[in-house]
Amino acid sequence: MRRILLFFLLVWATPLIAQEPDTSRLPTGVRLGLLYPTLSRPVLAVRPFGASGGLEDVAARATEIVRRDLDYSDRFEMFTVPPQFESGPVDYDAWNGLGVVFLLTGDVEPAAGDSAFLRLVLHDVVYGNVKQVRAFTIPAPTSPDFRMAVHAASDEVVRWATGQPGMAASRIVFVRRVPGGGAELMMVDSDGENVQRIASTETSIYSPTWAPDGRRIVYSIADPDGGWYLEERDLETGRVRTLAGEGMNLTPAYSPDGRRLAFAIWSGQSHDLYDYDIVQGCCRRQLRRGPGEDISPTYSPDGRQIAFMSDRLGQPHIYVMSADGGEATLLSPYTYGEPGYYTSPDWSPTGSLVAFHGRSRGGHPQIMVADASRPGDTVRQLTEEGSSEDPSWAPDGRHLVFVGVRGGRQGLYVMDAVSGRTRPLVLGGRLRLPDWSPTLYSASAHSVRGE
Repeated sequence: MRRILLFFLLVWATPLIAQEPDTSRLPTGVRLGLLYPTLSRPVLAVRPFGASGGLEDVAARATEIVRRDLDYSDRFEMFTVPPQFESGPVDYDAWNGLGVVFLLTGDVEPAAGDSAFLRLVLHDVVYGNVKQVRAFTIPAPTSPDFRMAVHAASDEVVRWATGQPGMAASRIVFVRRVPGGGAELMMVDSDGENVQRIASTETSIYSPTWAPDGRRIVYSIADPDGGWYLEERDLETGRVRTLAGEGMNLTPAYSPDGRRLAFAIWSGQSHDLYDYDIVQGCCRRQLRRGPGEDISPTYSPDGRQIAFMSDRLGQPHIYVMSADGGEATLLSPYTYGEPGYYTSPDWSPTGSLVAFHGRSRGGHPQIMVADASRPGDTVRQLTEEGSSEDPSWAPDGRHLVFVGVRGGRQGLYVMDAVSGRTRPLVLGGRLRLPDWSPTLYSASAHSVRGE
């Protein structure tokens, strides 16, 4: 019974309570700070996009989306364009005098059917030349893919300017608990727009996770008899299939190639880690068996390792092991005789960093990051305000979504782990367990020409 109670304490944590920042309450082995030294960001201006063929409204909507995406990328200092600079030939000397480093201009023109061409030009103001120019096909604004296509174009601008991936063309899935019982599986775009319900149940949904192809989501769902089974939903067709039906199956995670699924199964005494061949629909194998409760597996980007939570030391901690099982290495900070509580790991899609939440000495969860390639090193605590838990990495390996409280407002928040900037994504006191998708739309695949 103790282990069952521990599991449900992990699943439905107590309500989040706001607190004043207190940097003196860090656990041993934890340092407060961001992941990298903060560097100066280049100043970027986005001029209102032009239009032809009666597409002025489309151009205005695209301008708004791109400008916000580039702001939310946290790679630039955004510059407000003065009215006298909103149109006309680009005068590099004048823009340079304003301190602008990059200038983005654009035009929208008709294409086949209801689609349009979005032509973007990135100007390097300092060097006085065009750094990149490309045109992309975007669907009509009435299409459900319109916003995602424009997000993808924004990600290309980030790549042109910095050489690094963007994260605008992605979504976050999460669980909303329904008053009186039941749960809804929800989804929202990376900028907080386009909130939609995917599925609902009168029981409970736990730990939704994206497949690497961005088309499927797997999650645990409770049945009326008290068990938990794994359900996979195809977002394009709506098709649902059961992947594991007997017992208590929890915290699923896809391997990076999408062929296998790791998850925890209740053995009657504890939860043990298994994996399953999704392609063949068979071949379940045990990865770990005790001692302790082992749940919440998450794969490294190359698929060779798994981070997970275990309470084998009497308290929840984060470990790393081979994806084929075997001995595990402690990753979260541990000092004999001191309390510790670390859970909900998520491995960055771009490197060796593992994010999780840990309980501060004040009793409130905060987001922490450890380097799986350097076990035993000091862990960084990224947050200190209010409460922060259940982190999930964006596809750029830089941003994190988490459940939090800021200024008394509960909900989902997005944090830039480099600058520390945090913004609300969706607010509400019954939102839980976010998971950030991979990139869902490739602008390069819809690139039609460059000049």
